[in-house]
Amino acid sequence: MTEIRDVLLAIAAFLPVAVCPGYIVSWLTDLYRFRSRSFVERILWSIPASFAVSPIASVLIAWASSLIAVVRVFEAGVALWLVLLVWERRKLRRNNVNLIAGWQPLGGSAIVWAALWIAVAVLSLVDFEYHHQLFMSLTIYDQGARVSWTESILRTGVPPANPFYWYQHASAMRNYYFWYVICAVVALMAHVSARTALMASCVWSGFGLATLIGLYLKHFLGVTEKLRRHFIVAISLLMVSGLDIIVHVWNYIYLRIPIFDHPRAWFVGQIDSWFVTLLFAPHHVVSLVCCMFAFLLAWIGNKEGRGRLAPIVTLIAFALASAFGLSLYVTFAFALMMLTWGLWQFIFQRSFRSSMMLVAGGLGSGLLLSPYLMQLAGTSSGIHGGSPFGFSVRETVPPDRLLSSGLFQSIALSHPAAAKNLAKLLLLTPGLAVELGFFFGVLLLSLVPALRFRARLTPARHTLIFITATSLVITSLIRSSVISYNDFGFRGALFMQFSLLLLASEVVMSWQGRDSKQKLVEDRSGAPARVPYWLRSILALACVFGALTTTYYAVMFRLTIPLVEAAHKSVVHDPIAGNLSHDAYISSIGYAQLDAAIPRASIVQFNPSLPNEFWGLVNLVAINRQVAIAGDKPWCGSELGGDPSGCPAMASALDALFHDSTAEQAHSTCRQFGIQYLVTTIYDPVWKERRSWVWTLKAVVQDPEFRALDCR
Repeated sequence: MTEIRDVLLAIAAFLPVAVCPGYIVSWLTDLYRFRSRSFVERILWSIPASFAVSPIASVLIAWASSLIAVVRVFEAGVALWLVLLVWERRKLRRNNVNLIAGWQPLGGSAIVWAALWIAVAVLSLVDFEYHHQLFMSLTIYDQGARVSWTESILRTGVPPANPFYWYQHASAMRNYYFWYVICAVVALMAHVSARTALMASCVWSGFGLATLIGLYLKHFLGVTEKLRRHFIVAISLLMVSGLDIIVHVWNYIYLRIPIFDHPRAWFVGQIDSWFVTLLFAPHHVVSLVCCMFAFLLAWIGNKEGRGRLAPIVTLIAFALASAFGLSLYVTFAFALMMLTWGLWQFIFQRSFRSSMMLVAGGLGSGLLLSPYLMQLAGTSSGIHGGSPFGFSVRETVPPDRLLSSGLFQSIALSHPAAAKNLAKLLLLTPGLAVELGFFFGVLLLSLVPALRFRARLTPARHTLIFITATSLVITSLIRSSVISYNDFGFRGALFMQFSLLLLASEVVMSWQGRDSKQKLVEDRSGAPARVPYWLRSILALACVFGALTTTYYAVMFRLTIPLVEAAHKSVVHDPIAGNLSHDAYISSIGYAQLDAAIPRASIVQFNPSLPNEFWGLVNLVAINRQVAIAGDKPWCGSELGGDPSGCPAMASALDALFHDSTAEQAHSTCRQFGIQYLVTTIYDPVWKERRSWVWTLKAVVQDPEFRALDCR
């Protein structure tokens, strides 16, 4: 209950970061007649505008001064926001004018959805303790490292040190870290842990996405009739996933694969649902919000007078700078899409004002990002040579069986790379059908005019289809090559998902029957409303399966780790692999004691050789200190910054140290690599050796199953 209370406190502490800055900027510049709008619509503008301004502003202020200075700026922003509200309220009273709240209609429904989202997100993210076990959410798989990055910012400031690697000296982190700066600031303001702030940020990424949807419905698609109901429908579709549940049932019945073996239909490069992305990687969603907010500003700015363009272009520059520091993959996909969109606008539409605004904003973002870009250029890392991107067909359905078939065997022997890409290309369409589900039907409806009876499209809907198609092509043929996972393939696809969500909301809104064969009403605004009845039935069924898939994800986020542990205990009889939750429990208690006992600048090392990645994440979530190496695999954690030449020696020495070593050997290893404290648990091999350093060095923490030793 304490963790849930802290997360709710952190959610409230995001207000100075996620609402006030955007409100102040929009009010001072009267962004698109901001001052004349209702209070509810102002909030809808304020959240994306805050996400556009806060990340880059926080990084620049922290770079020039400190995180405390950033906190003071946001606190001053709250004071200014309150002054503006009070001043405007008094002005309205003097003029005998009532405040336009904009609460009705359906304001209560929106609040219910917001409360439901908070409840689902918090219960999906927090840990639950039971009988000396700490059951973690499956989201720890992605969030574990990000907790360490946020804690590093709290300890070392901006730019942060790479918390996973320390060879001779600290090294600046070579990664996009702007969202973790925001989380660190919230942690300071609310006096909560870095992990708690990161959980709260997942909730606010959902709020940011919802408000962006509302702005696009009104100011991009031009929805006027039943706008509030349309908005509720659109945000409800965020809870619709693909057809993964069908794949899992098939695997369980026919292939005898446990339904908890892995929650994704396939692991390599699958496009995640909104629910998964919001909880696993909120920074990518916020980067999408910044990019599409910049696009919306440029789109509306096409109708503005030249005298009002300067503040709009400035805000676009801030939005793109923040987007880059939030997610390189999302921003790179946006840049490629805008390049093709700008050419299309210039050649076929003879319109270039919006494109020029984006170009000017992009140049301005480069100036704002110059300190960050210089840091990236001057930081060494364990990754050398090669390009971060390459050409390859995105893998969906695993192509192994197709490659082993007679049709591909001869090609695979002579041209293996070409054969694999051809197989992935053939499987791309069925893979997309599973990944997108209901939205795949909307994709077909958008790309095939005959399916919508060649209904004429407005420029806005035409643009959404263009973004959908461009995003699909880009993410299907270009992949990120920094790590084995194709992050670019399924993060860049967020633009396709966002466009399809808006188009899908129009399709659902049009489902108001006239007769039994065509239960759709023609939309006078040009929306693709007329759809064959058979396709509508398929879409409705896919929507139901998508909702079931989201429910499955929500359940498996909580149950996957306990079920896997139970399987290891009963089938494999592996006491180590089956006790992850107990290790998490003893580690959370032990590291909390260690945190209170040693200086924040200490170098701490746990066993780098662990049964699987989750065991390492247990340490990274709780340790809140710099480590020498994050693991004994190649690079040792230097991928994010640092000289990798020290990795082999450190990995070898530390592996030996946690197997069986004396106190003298521990002292020697610690002095050689600058380590000050060693952490071990009952599950480490060295624990069982009663003459080892575990029992002879000075103990800082000495719990029955967790010990931290001073090895200086």
